[in-house]
Amino acid sequence: MSRLSFFLAGGLLATATAVASLNTAVLADPSDSIIPDANALTHEHVPNAVFLRFHEATPQVAREDVLGEIRGTVTETYWLVPGLVRVDTDMSVADALATLGERGDALQYVEPIYIVHTLETTPNDPMYNQLYGMEQIRAPLAWDEHTGDQDFTIAIIDTGFNYNHQDLTANAWSNPGEIAGNGQDDDGNGYVDDIHGYDFINNDNDPNDDNGHGSHCGGTIGGVGNNGIGVAGVNWHCRLAGVKFLSAGGSGSLDDAVSAMQYVAATGLKVSNNSWGGGGFSQAMFDAIQNAGDDYGHIFCAAAGNGGSYGASYPGAYTCSNIICVGASDSNENMASFTQYHPVEVDIAAPGVDVVSTVLGNGYDSYSGTSMATPHVAGGTALIYSVMGDSTSAEIKDIILSTARPVSAWQGNCVTGGILNVADALDATFLGPKFELVSTVPDEMDPNTPLQVMATLDPREDVVIPGSVTLHHRNAMSGWSTVTMDGDGTGAWSASVPGYGCDDSSGFYLTCQGQAAGEVALPSGGASNAFSWTIGHVVVAYEDNGQSNGAWAVSTDATDGGWNRGVPVNCDRGDPPADYDGSGACWLTDNSSSDSCNSDVDSGSTQLTSGVIDLSAVQSPQLSYARWFNNSYGAAPYTDTFDVQISADGGAWQMLESVGPNGADVDGGWVQANWDLESIVPNASTIQLRFTASDIGADTQSVVEAGVDAISVSARECDDQPMCPGDVNGDMLVDVEDLLAAIAGYGDDYSVEDILEILANFGATC
Repeated sequence: MSRLSFFLAGGLLATATAVASLNTAVLADPSDSIIPDANALTHEHVPNAVFLRFHEATPQVAREDVLGEIRGTVTETYWLVPGLVRVDTDMSVADALATLGERGDALQYVEPIYIVHTLETTPNDPMYNQLYGMEQIRAPLAWDEHTGDQDFTIAIIDTGFNYNHQDLTANAWSNPGEIAGNGQDDDGNGYVDDIHGYDFINNDNDPNDDNGHGSHCGGTIGGVGNNGIGVAGVNWHCRLAGVKFLSAGGSGSLDDAVSAMQYVAATGLKVSNNSWGGGGFSQAMFDAIQNAGDDYGHIFCAAAGNGGSYGASYPGAYTCSNIICVGASDSNENMASFTQYHPVEVDIAAPGVDVVSTVLGNGYDSYSGTSMATPHVAGGTALIYSVMGDSTSAEIKDIILSTARPVSAWQGNCVTGGILNVADALDATFLGPKFELVSTVPDEMDPNTPLQVMATLDPREDVVIPGSVTLHHRNAMSGWSTVTMDGDGTGAWSASVPGYGCDDSSGFYLTCQGQAAGEVALPSGGASNAFSWTIGHVVVAYEDNGQSNGAWAVSTDATDGGWNRGVPVNCDRGDPPADYDGSGACWLTDNSSSDSCNSDVDSGSTQLTSGVIDLSAVQSPQLSYARWFNNSYGAAPYTDTFDVQISADGGAWQMLESVGPNGADVDGGWVQANWDLESIVPNASTIQLRFTASDIGADTQSVVEAGVDAISVSARECDDQPMCPGDVNGDMLVDVEDLLAAIAGYGDDYSVEDILEILANFGATC
């Protein structure tokens, strides 16, 4: 096969209606596109089929109306991503997107089903006598302590794998919940007789490899070690499951990739190897990967791509928290000539040049590519996960990345600046004490109400020092007070947080001392990351999460880059990869990947102005919004600003904040800003907000990208003034007025007991 990163199908452009960017005019009509990638049709995709994700609240009649618009039929429903379906249509994909691109009332998004490919280069040499990669990742030092766990299963999401290979068969997964050949789904995971995995290309239970790519990955992950045959994988002992969605030709479509993610989630597989890539940004694939991590503890190891370029290919470039994106090093620990690289999108490097591993038949061969680097990391991740079985995917990923071995060639070219170090990762797997909160932390509490805190504490491999299990709660001076928690001898602990007044700050965290681990806190960070809640009740006067244009208006004198609203299209030039609050859409400057992604604010300013926001329903209002600003790219970085202004009661505009041209928050990243409006615009009845992104610095050759999301105005209502018993009307006096009010409401709001309480306290004051 030829070396490739991803293929683009030329000649197809989305219609103007589907992907138009709005850069001027008052936006009163919610007509922005819900197609996640504005250049969706330039990527190779399945004809006559699309992904749709309905809003949860969309009624069935509206869903049928959407399907009718494109003469579509639902052919697959994905439970891993609620509301996501594959729809086959007799329309072209271009026409389907043009028709549904504005149906944000019913749909979260609509997109093509991209076709992706394996990411290896042509095999170039006969089998080598040594595996330099294992020395490079320090595997032999790790093998002194741990060579794998025969009960830990790794998914090879690829072309399948050769489970009959002499160096793989002993590690091939045999589903313990299935009875082979009985035609039944014995383990209830939704798949019949899935003994070694599943084939989503042919929709059957035989994931045997007919290409060789998946088998090569499998040998690096889990070739049987110390058996006197062939190669040894990172895991000498493990289980390998074939999850096939790529064809004999090395290509496949993302509907089958989403099905593959459902399979690993349903089967409880914690690690997958994904040596493939291509296509544009797919919200459906993003959601499937992230949900597998959030809900099933899954880690998705992905190849960075073989284009030799800056930035990773999808799926490695997705910002999912459970992805580890892998670049390729050569035998001298330099960057491979073909590897893609990036200081944020690529996490770590591993050997990917002339890697010897298993192929079809009982053969071995030497391949090169980020496809070959990724199995080293998937294997190392599985080795660590098999030791720390009850840990979270975030903990495992942190160990893998934090123990990477620094290498000069990778400094600034990946997140860790180094190469996988399995030995140090294994040394970092000591299991200290682990808290788990059993009680819930409320969002709001009435004043002066105590909170009972209950947690469990598992010492794991450590010993908890007696008397060290402590509840820390914030006190009236905004410092911290402590109380020793009560244990019941079974690992359950409890203590109480005193009630807080309206003017107090809430919060607590737990700590204990392990003999080896030292202090352990829940949540991590202790006082700097304490659990907290609102005293009283939050009243929301205004809220906008970017789901409609509302009364917002855009004015622009720039030549390009005006504000528009939609699902972010990430071009890796300083623009947001996703919105702030997870709702999907937000406001952005020229949300487009056209013109080679050269679509930022140019030669002028663009202003986004809110409608009038009424504050009459709240007292002491608080303003909150999330902002994004990046001015670090281009020929003249750090020369421009992003301004936020406010107008009260139709008056003059005043500056809330000006971000840039230098200093903090000018390199991207969502930042939440919070303002006490009473101190800025006291006694205001209404306000308006204005966000201005400008390219008017000393040199207009900088790249200016901005975003706004999650705008709200709220206030806290709280009354911790003690009431007098019998004070019905709240005037702090028990008198005839209270008696008359109780008599008037007798039977509905008041009883005989209430009247007796008034008489018993008659004349009292508070």
